[in-house]
Amino acid sequence: MQPGFLAGEFRADYAVANPEKFAVFEDHLIYADGVPKMAPFSPKIQVLRDRQREFQRHTGVRDYSARDGVSPGICHEVARQEFLEPGDFVQATDSHTCMGGGVNALAWGVGATEYAALIKSGVTIVKVPESIRFELRGALAPGVSAKDVMLWLLLHYAKPGMTLDRVMEFGGPGLATLDTGERATLTNMATECSAKTGIVEADEATYRFLAAERPGADVEALRRRAAAADPGARYDGGVHEIDLAAIAPMVATPGDPEQGVESDPTNGALVAEIGDVAIDIAYAGSCTAGKASDMDQYAAVLSEAVAAGRRVAEGVEFFIQFGSRRVMEYARAKGYADVFRAAGATLIDPGCGACIGCGPGVSSREEQVTVSAINRNFRGRSGPGRMYLASPYTVAASAIEGRIAAWHPGRFAE
Repeated sequence: MQPGFLAGEFRADYAVANPEKFAVFEDHLIYADGVPKMAPFSPKIQVLRDRQREFQRHTGVRDYSARDGVSPGICHEVARQEFLEPGDFVQATDSHTCMGGGVNALAWGVGATEYAALIKSGVTIVKVPESIRFELRGALAPGVSAKDVMLWLLLHYAKPGMTLDRVMEFGGPGLATLDTGERATLTNMATECSAKTGIVEADEATYRFLAAERPGADVEALRRRAAAADPGARYDGGVHEIDLAAIAPMVATPGDPEQGVESDPTNGALVAEIGDVAIDIAYAGSCTAGKASDMDQYAAVLSEAVAAGRRVAEGVEFFIQFGSRRVMEYARAKGYADVFRAAGATLIDPGCGACIGCGPGVSSREEQVTVSAINRNFRGRSGPGRMYLASPYTVAASAIEGRIAAWHPGRFAE
């Protein structure tokens, strides 16, 4: 079966310019089967799968189709691991394409029509966007993550409209204190800030990550390709210094990622504004929080809890979903998967899931409360319940406590 649009417009022998620069994934709808709200669309979803696979076979583009019902992973995570490079310009049909900025690629999402034109022609036309720079200083306190940084920026910069349609550029000495997974979180959530995209400066950590993920990579060639601001570059949105040490654990209250609530930096406890919030579901996954560095954070909390004889609180469902097969293999090799199970978490194969309302972790009733490490909590996105956004540390700690709670090293050993 040929894809109707391309075959209809360009005949059955259509071709793609530069097929090695395109990729197809089965990630977003991998868990759509069996979801009640998706049931009316199941036949169309299968047509989409069939046509995408035929398109791949016909054109020879990169193939990340599911095998035996298991996805290789979420496109954004797989791309930064396997083929995105510093200095690349990337467009794809998903708003979190900007995650590629974590490896110094300029990347953003586009609509289907624009992408179809790009597939056929191999070129695209864009207007150079304005930029806003965040100069990072200091280092995050233990138990604070890049997710907290983004919830803080959403509250203080996105809510007033300062990041709107601009490139969020991250640099400064504090960037070196964040690993490449945490940097990917910064750029991934640029779209929640209504920004055009996010991008971080490339440094030795960038090249070490790429060399480790891609044995044999020409690191010197990667260095030559890296994008950097021109001397004296103008930032229409200004240059803003961010003291990482001053950021404390945060949550975003149900309805919008911009509705951030800061915790008390003197003790790490979540402020009384949100009250004592009991939870029914804790979800750890998505492109934002399914990376290897996120697994490190879940493991830090859960290892301490298990050592103290603690498990997931009674009545709470805790799901941990891997962002890619490589991440799943990493978690197994580090012994994390055993720790997660010992704590009472349910592990889910790679792919998009509860973040888009598919698979385990989706609420089923309005009265249910979820704390989630995903990127957005718009009403109904992940079921009818109320969803709070938080960091991997906070999600894992909340699963153990049975209510929204921040974490600091030693919390469960006290």
